[in-house]
Amino acid sequence: MKKNLTKTTIILFSILVMSFTSCTDVDKTLGVDMIPNDELSIIVTDTLYPSVYNVTFDSIMTANLQYNSFGSYYDPIFGTTTAGVAFQLAPTADSVTFGTVHTVDSVVLELTIGARTGEDSYNQTLKVYELNKRIYYDSVYYPSININSLINATPIGTKQYMRTPKDRWDTSDTIKMYLDNSFGDKLINAPADVMIYDSINLFYEYFKGLYITADDVTPGITGRMNRIPLSTYDISLTVYYNRDGVDTTAGYWHYSSGYMSSFTAVQHDYTTATHPLKVNPTTLNDTTQTALFDSTLYIQGLFGVTPMIKIRKQDIQNWLASKNLEVNEIAISRATLEFDVERFAEYDLERMASPLGLFYRAIQQFAIDGDTSSYPHITSINELRSTLFGGTLNTTLYKYPMKITYDFISIIKNLDKSNAAIMYVSPYMQLTSSTYYGDTYSYVENQSLLYRTLLKGTSSSRPPRLIITYAKPKY
Repeated sequence: MKKNLTKTTIILFSILVMSFTSCTDVDKTLGVDMIPNDELSIIVTDTLYPSVYNVTFDSIMTANLQYNSFGSYYDPIFGTTTAGVAFQLAPTADSVTFGTVHTVDSVVLELTIGARTGEDSYNQTLKVYELNKRIYYDSVYYPSININSLINATPIGTKQYMRTPKDRWDTSDTIKMYLDNSFGDKLINAPADVMIYDSINLFYEYFKGLYITADDVTPGITGRMNRIPLSTYDISLTVYYNRDGVDTTAGYWHYSSGYMSSFTAVQHDYTTATHPLKVNPTTLNDTTQTALFDSTLYIQGLFGVTPMIKIRKQDIQNWLASKNLEVNEIAISRATLEFDVERFAEYDLERMASPLGLFYRAIQQFAIDGDTSSYPHITSINELRSTLFGGTLNTTLYKYPMKITYDFISIIKNLDKSNAAIMYVSPYMQLTSSTYYGDTYSYVENQSLLYRTLLKGTSSSRPPRLIITYAKPKY
């Protein structure tokens, strides 16, 4: 007959787990010395191999991020990534009047560009389009949005742009783009009955906003992805014009975070990749048994490919059955996910994302195995848990260990509530909130840069593994 761990032991151990894992200043893994190693129990370490798939994770909203990326970048493993940023602008003052306007002299869009990925010397063609549909601050926008349905077909401004940093510490740049004068005419010659400068809502119905992107880079050329912060001081629009015969004066518009909407649109083309370890588009988003033969897992910034982990209820039940154990007979001390890095000659450690994090819906809402409808889009902080699990690259062993003790205990406790725990691996995400519209949340994360990491896949010699240390009764 089996012996259960004493009820007191299990309760005390659970309290220890909860207290240690709820404090951000304390290591979330419990040492094996925390488990009672007496005449009632022994300490055991087992390894499970969860199913891990390559999926395109385009369901994190990109609206109102603090940092956005635009440009086009080529990687022989990931193919071509092209991104753009849509944003609103507003007048710098209320009830603006321009008098009788005769001539627009010039229209200047000024942007501050921060960090970038790619070649500074690449001569990139930037393009600005006017939006033809209004966007809203409290709406949800995903990176896979069909941007062509929101913009006019013809750009209102183009610029050839290459970075010329003064030195290695020069990481920011300010550029000016000259837009079509006809666009300036639209801004300062609005019909009088529209009264766009008396109401911000009327203004946004009249002028929806702008979208900036770059021409697709030619495969084989690196290109560049530019990172742009959005705030009052990082983007502005100026119209220079002649008013009533008076010398040129200026009208100003600007972006202000907090109530103006913005979002990033991203397009990934994996078919242009040429490297032997390239992403295989035919198995992306395939969560059947066939996809488990992929020997490489990919982590790609800008909402590209990411590993999706399934810890199945059946797998846990099979593990317990193989040990002749029941759930209430074990006390989990430590649970660690480990991913080995896929190394090759030209691998660049600086490309790699560190630390990595896991994100997923609340434990109580894990998706039913095979039912993707329950986790296609994540729109609220209340739907998403994003936690730093240690996830720092071990540059000696070339692996990422991720400590999930508390969460694995929650999975074990909720086996009767779902068939699988669904997790995603990503550059660690940080969550931020805005109080302008109440509880409106957005996600600020390392994905605004093109981090790229390759991990060994399920069919490799060192597949992803879940290492569990626990106490079980002596029989």
